[in-house]
Amino acid sequence: MPRGLPREIRKAIEAAAEKQVNIRGGLNMGGQAKIVTGLGKAELDRILVRGYNLTEEILGKMTFSQMTYLMLMGRLPTSGESRMVDALLNVLVEHGLVSGVVAARLTVYTAPEAIQGAVAAAILGAGSVHLGSSEWSAQMLQAALPRGSKAADLEAIAASVVDEYGKKKKRIPGIGHRTHAEGDPRADRLFEIARETEVYGTHCDLLQRICKVAEAKRGRRLPVNVTGAIAAISSDLGLHWQMSKAFAIIGRALGAMAHIAEEFRNPIAPSINTFIRSSLSYEPERKS
Repeated sequence: MPRGLPREIRKAIEAAAEKQVNIRGGLNMGGQAKIVTGLGKAELDRILVRGYNLTEEILGKMTFSQMTYLMLMGRLPTSGESRMVDALLNVLVEHGLVSGVVAARLTVYTAPEAIQGAVAAAILGAGSVHLGSSEWSAQMLQAALPRGSKAADLEAIAASVVDEYGKKKKRIPGIGHRTHAEGDPRADRLFEIARETEVYGTHCDLLQRICKVAEAKRGRRLPVNVTGAIAAISSDLGLHWQMSKAFAIIGRALGAMAHIAEEFRNPIAPSINTFIRSSLSYEPERKS
């Protein structure tokens, strides 16, 4: 075992070897557990990515959407899947001066030498309120309709999902939007592309039905939002529910870079700071 490994990693490897545990592929000749990855390897004269030679088979031959699908799914996409992934990568790149990009601008204002920190600031807020609901919507859909399950009564499943969330008094992830209250045009277009590329499947259908049941029960519009559409399409593509957020993160990283570039050319962070200071009221809280 290499002596340079941290103590914690050495202990973990030793413990795995003692229990004859292997992540994949059994024990090696020395009796130690193998650590296996199928993603990439750098050698003296080549770099392998998912079994493809980077310089000979990928660069100049694969699009970024193909590369994204290859990395996430382990195989190259069909032409329809590639077009679908292209749309998923593009749809969340930009949505105005939202909180994440404001955080990026303020971060790069104070640390202009580290734009990676500003990009990280934009992405760190991708959670249940903004950008991250695709993850929870996909979890809901895949739990209600596991991949590979036979045709089922989607209406009954949709009603059951709405009832369950109603009893818990929780919002149904993937439907409703504060800005696009009458319908999210991004979700509508993604579903159109899903149908055109034959990616649209039972998870997309189920979310649409959940939306209709919820609207009927609550008496108001609750359209599928963009992260819900991403969740349903990702599920029909076969992605694990936790990976559905990948498209939001990848796309918004590009959007953050654009805002950072604009901040260098036309700074607005100083104005944001000035506005905060002029609006701030100091009211200390005193507890008896």
